[in-house]
Amino acid sequence: MKTIRIATRNSPLALWQANYVKDQLLAVHSALVVEIVPMTTKGDQLLDRSLVTAGGKGLFLKELEVSLLERQTDIAVHSMKDVPVDLPRGLEISVVCEREDPRDAMVSNNYQNLYALPQGARVGTSSLRRVAQLKHAFPTLEFIELRGNVNTRLQKLDNGDYDAIILAAAGLLRLGFADRIKQYINPELCLPAVGQGIVGIECRSDDATTKALLAPLHSMQSAVFLAAERAMNAALEGGCQVPVAGYAQLEAGKIRMRGLVGKTDGSQVLSSLATGTDISIQGAEHLGQTVAEDLLKQGAGEILASVYREPLVLNTISRPTVILTRQEQFLGNTAAILHRLDYTPTHVPTLAVAARQDAELVEVLQQLDTFTDIIFVSRNAVEYGFPLIQNNGGLPAHARVMAVGAETAKQLFRHGVNAHFPEQGHGAEALLMVDTMQDLKNRKLLIMRGENGLDWPADEMRQRGGEVFEAKIYRIGLPSQSASLLSAAIKNSQKIEGVFVHSQQSVNNLLALAGSQVDELLATKMVAGSDNIAGHARKLGWQGEILIAESPSNKHMMIAFSR
Repeated sequence: MKTIRIATRNSPLALWQANYVKDQLLAVHSALVVEIVPMTTKGDQLLDRSLVTAGGKGLFLKELEVSLLERQTDIAVHSMKDVPVDLPRGLEISVVCEREDPRDAMVSNNYQNLYALPQGARVGTSSLRRVAQLKHAFPTLEFIELRGNVNTRLQKLDNGDYDAIILAAAGLLRLGFADRIKQYINPELCLPAVGQGIVGIECRSDDATTKALLAPLHSMQSAVFLAAERAMNAALEGGCQVPVAGYAQLEAGKIRMRGLVGKTDGSQVLSSLATGTDISIQGAEHLGQTVAEDLLKQGAGEILASVYREPLVLNTISRPTVILTRQEQFLGNTAAILHRLDYTPTHVPTLAVAARQDAELVEVLQQLDTFTDIIFVSRNAVEYGFPLIQNNGGLPAHARVMAVGAETAKQLFRHGVNAHFPEQGHGAEALLMVDTMQDLKNRKLLIMRGENGLDWPADEMRQRGGEVFEAKIYRIGLPSQSASLLSAAIKNSQKIEGVFVHSQQSVNNLLALAGSQVDELLATKMVAGSDNIAGHARKLGWQGEILIAESPSNKHMMIAFSR
């Protein structure tokens, strides 16, 4: 029995689309097994940044496409307006489904349409395409950045952050929010995005079996429209997050293709219209290229070049800033949670970690099978140390593996290792309070640690009779971009509501990065991962309130911050 695994983003609309494809597949292949594999993408995580500066809507696809290429999934379901022109080698959009309403829609709790909005009304959108066209038509409106899934955007409207928001009608209709639409915006007023309203199915180009199963879902008419629109976009060298619009439709037996490029300040909008009688993929592509050539003759190239040189960053709703200092791979969903709580999470990593190796380290690792205990002092110790151990024969079967806390133990568990860790507290102090660490006679211990780490735990273990070796497997420095990130956060934030700090070294580096703004930083609120981190910060002059978490875990840091 054949199984099809569908990769999808983990948002309500993306899941609706995946389930729609699943239902369509089962309707034509009743014996098929279809599994949905939800994923969180980079675009879903970067909720504190504009799509323009973060890299565009392709951020929502990478993880899905990697899963296809690595054969973890078989197909990925996308909204075609989010799909870049160029796909990774080995992948293709093999099927496009019937198009839903391609128009944009205005949603508001107080106004019936765009014409009713007063001067200075706040309109939420993340689309430069919409801004270019609607600013041209309504120059007195203020357009403000709007991120999040459809439900989140509607909630922000209901919270009073915006007077109106602009969304794709298709998403609202698919999620059952037709009653929230106050105005379907005529394409003559705001031309839709390329591919808007079309669900596409991506798969591996060499997967003939899957492509055959998908074939009955294909809408040839939608494919023709999409071919014209994407051909225009490709000829303009446009992306998903530039002020480009394209919309093809069938009219009196002909393809009618309209394209548009606009300045993001609304001062100029270029448009082109062409019709064709060749209703084939090749004919549609030729028509799209014709529209693009006309737009380029009108000056579209210079407009788009100016957008790439100086991308417009929309104003945002002013929210308190929370600075996150942890390495990105360990942040989890902290930024997303803070964003949903109406904070502006700002990532300022304080640790630049790099592997190190010398003759002493090599010699220590060659003795792995002689150690009775191997201790990991941090998640970085696991990430940099575990591969070295694997390359030197693996963990000795007789050795006890220990971690300084639950987070480090969890990181080891991801590598298949069940480690001992303190039931109470976190860090070297907590580990040294464990009963089995009191008498270390006849024990040979290896500490996996960083070059900049603490020396006293090894000295204390020696005092207790242990033969102690240290593998200094990584070094910590200052991230090159973090000083400017921190400076901008302090300078531009009306209020910094919290600074999350997970280690003493992070405190040291944070103050070094602050430079001349250190006094302003020392006056802010800190969320510290332990009493020791808090005490260390106080010794270095931290004047603001310090909230102390039960542990440096993301969960406990958020609990402490929320109290």
